[in-house]
Amino acid sequence: MPTALSSGLAASIALLTLAVPAAGWADDEPSLPSLAVQNRRHTQTHEFTAAFGVLPLDAFDKGLTVSGAYTLHFSDVFAWEVAQFFYSFPVETDLRGELRAFDLEPTPFERVEYFLTSNFVFKPLYWKGAWLNDGLVFGELMFLAGGGYGWLTRTERPVFDVGVAYRLYVSDWVSFRLDVRDHAFVNSEDVQNELWIGLGVSL
Repeated sequence: MPTALSSGLAASIALLTLAVPAAGWADDEPSLPSLAVQNRRHTQTHEFTAAFGVLPLDAFDKGLTVSGAYTLHFSDVFAWEVAQFFYSFPVETDLRGELRAFDLEPTPFERVEYFLTSNFVFKPLYWKGAWLNDGLVFGELMFLAGGGYGWLTRTERPVFDVGVAYRLYVSDWVSFRLDVRDHAFVNSEDVQNELWIGLGVSL
C-alpha cells in the first residue's frame, strides 16, 4: 500500500511539473495585434494658405514668389486646392553680372511673372510622434496634381503641375507646410519647366 501511495504521489508531482511550464509557454505565445488606428486629431474643411517660395532653375534670374491659396477638404484623404495664385519677383544672379563684365548678354529666356493653378490633393499619410518625450506632434503627407494658366515675360501659356507637400500641425487652427512642385508651361513651340519650393502657413 505505501508503495502504491508513493507511486501515485510521484505521478502527481510529475504531472504538475509538466503542466507549469506548459502554462508559461501559453502565456508567451503572441496574441493577435490590437487595433492601433485612431481618428485624426486634426480635421479640416476650409484651408487658407500664404506662402513664400523660390523658382530656382534659371541660372541668370531666380524667382522669389509670394502666393495665396484656398483649399476645400472633402474628407481626411481627398481635397481640392481650388486656386493658388503665385507672383514672382526676379532676382539676378552673379552669373549675369559676370557676363556683363565681358559685354555679353545671355540668350534671352522667358521668365515667369505670375500664374494661377488648381489641384486635386491626395492625403494618404497622417502621423503623430513624440517631441523630446514631452509632447505630441502631428503631420501629414500630401500629393498634388493639376494645372492652370501662366503669364510669362513674352507669352501666356497653360501650365500643368505635380507636387508633394508635407504639413506639420502646431495647433488645431495653424499648420506649417513645405511644398515642392514641378510646373510645365506649355505652348506650341516648347515646354518651360519650373521647380517651385515654398514654405507656407495655413489656417
